[in-house]
Amino acid sequence: MADPSPAAIESKDSNVESPTPAVEAAPTTLQPDQTKPTPEKLEGPSHMHPKLPDVEAATFPSIDMRIGTITSAKPNKKARMPAYVLKIDFGPVIGVKTSSAQITQNYSTEGLVGRQIVAAVNLGVRRIGGVKSEVLVLGVDKLGDGVISLLGVDGSTPNGTRIS
Repeated sequence: MADPSPAAIESKDSNVESPTPAVEAAPTTLQPDQTKPTPEKLEGPSHMHPKLPDVEAATFPSIDMRIGTITSAKPNKKARMPAYVLKIDFGPVIGVKTSSAQITQNYSTEGLVGRQIVAAVNLGVRRIGGVKSEVLVLGVDKLGDGVISLLGVDGSTPNGTRIS
């Protein structure tokens, strides 16, 4: 599969000017208990971060990302950072799952109920602020200030629909 990114185009033909310059991959570090390197924590707006190293295309489908509807939201009083405990309905196959999400700066509990979101549902369970967080709700930190905007879909989509 060809990489259509501006950096890839620039590297193929140095006479063609790209709208954004080629950027080196993010530095990686290897933790003692890891077998694969992970990107270092980068500061500032994420749209300014360097491109991460390529991964095998075959690995992408192993992350199960689904559409779900938030059915309840309440403050996670035990979390170190302000967060909500979310109950999310992923339909009859996956069911209702719990997540702790640090999204308090952009959203009220009332405004979250009924909202459709995107979440990774097969990353395992983590205990966050006393909550068994079963899914990772996906969002974007547009300005690099820690304020997260949730990813979602246009229009109503059946709960449990897989992202492809």
